[in-house]
Amino acid sequence: MKENRTLVSIIMGVYNGGIFLREAMNSILAQTYQNWELVVCNDASTDDTGAILKEYASKDSRIRVIDHNINKGLASSLNDCLERVRGEYIARMDCDDKSVPNRLERQVEYLDSHQDCDLVGTFMQAFSGEKLLHVIETKENPTKYDLPKGTPFAHATIMVRTSVMKALGGYCISRHTVRTEDVDLWYRFFAKGYRGVNIPEVLYLVRMDSAAYQRRKLKYMLHASYIIWYGCDMVGLPVWYKVFCLKPILSWLFPAKVKIALRKVLLR
Repeated sequence: MKENRTLVSIIMGVYNGGIFLREAMNSILAQTYQNWELVVCNDASTDDTGAILKEYASKDSRIRVIDHNINKGLASSLNDCLERVRGEYIARMDCDDKSVPNRLERQVEYLDSHQDCDLVGTFMQAFSGEKLLHVIETKENPTKYDLPKGTPFAHATIMVRTSVMKALGGYCISRHTVRTEDVDLWYRFFAKGYRGVNIPEVLYLVRMDSAAYQRRKLKYMLHASYIIWYGCDMVGLPVWYKVFCLKPILSWLFPAKVKIALRKVLLR
């Protein structure tokens, strides 16, 4: 690897994620692209998260840890990471998932060779334990018209130009963006005229266990509905697009298989 290759700053927020944290960290260490830094915010965890992060940071100087004294939530944790990044590109990573070994390599290649692109996401594949489940696809070239229909980018898979993330002011912190900070981000992203694409390859593995489904509470779906309602005005969509604000609530009501099938139809 050439030493002058683009530095990628990976940001991660962790709250009591010790049980799966090592798997996530190891997937970053195993990347074929090695010019990265990992900025992790320990959001006042009460489990062994702090000890695990300290262990990894002591062995690899590319890993830097921020410690919160009180729990502030994911958006605040990620914003604190953003203040400390040094890379030209920013990548996301969740503490209970895994990145495929060539994930960073493929995304850096794309951004380096497509200067008109501001952000690149990828397909994900769900997994539980050692079992691989369904593939979660996203539209290859999403536009603002896709926003109310479903997420244009799988948040944890993205790599974005640092200049773009800074221009957007990072993540919005409000009672309407708790666990929906990414939904809000996409509306602001398209409102500013930025462009993103999705590489049609599975480069990220997302954990889908019982705990993951329990986090999808109705109140968070209501937050998403609120953002869609006002987001349609933000990006200048016709008023009838606001009907899609019902989608998060309906999605919460239906089984996973139905939601997967519905998403494929909407993204055609």
